Amino acid sequence: MSVSIQVKWGRKKFPVEFQSVKDMEATPVKELKAHIQRMTGVDPSLMRLQAFGASMSNDELPISVYGIRPGCFIFLKINDHTHETKGHTTKPPAKQPAKQPTKQPTKHGNGHLSEEEVLIEKLQVLKDKLDEEISPQVKKYEKDTKEFMNKAEKTEKDKKKKIYTGAYLAEQIMLVLFDLDSFSCGPHLNARQKRKELVQTSQLLLDKVDEIKSVVKNAVVTDQ
Repeated sequence: MSVSIQVKWGRKKFPVEFQSVKDMEATPVKELKAHIQRMTGVDPSLMRLQAFGASMSNDELPISVYGIRPGCFIFLKINDHTHETKGHTTKPPAKQPAKQPTKQPTKHGNGHLSEEEVLIEKLQVLKDKLDEEISPQVKKYEKDTKEFMNKAEKTEKDKKKKIYTGAYLAEQIMLVLFDLDSFSCGPHLNARQKRKELVQTSQLLLDKVDEIKSVVKNAVVTDQ
């Protein structure tokens, strides 16, 4: 049965399919890059792949080492703003920031928001996602993991479930970081400060998830 993963590049994403889970798990990073090259024209030497907050930097390792499983997102970034494809230079597809509106009038009396206020509203949506969705899930993950670690008997099934939960949360945080990375605030200082604070919050949450996941991975199960 075929399986697939998703590669996200700027605001575009495309699937990479494998014949089976086993085939996917055994695929080295360099082969994945070669496949991506055929679809995008990007030279593998310029590719930077990330998954769950980790850089997939060793081309010889199988992608399963980085926790890749069917349905996962892998983020493609380019080490340079331009790259060569078959003898000519081109640019990657629109790594455009979350769509910036046409410059709005700065007059408030006519009901229009200023450009900076529009940016801040968009950033607030990401902040709400962190505060109301992701952060509570991370706290629950920490609580559930403590209960798991305090159990006298730990099963491999429960251990894997906790690891997958951590991988899922890391992926959600990476999606927020990816959005923030592509968000252009221009000269607007308040928006830039808010974006900076959100990046810091996201990174702290990602570090917390990685820390919890590391504890789970070191847990000794009793059903082997």
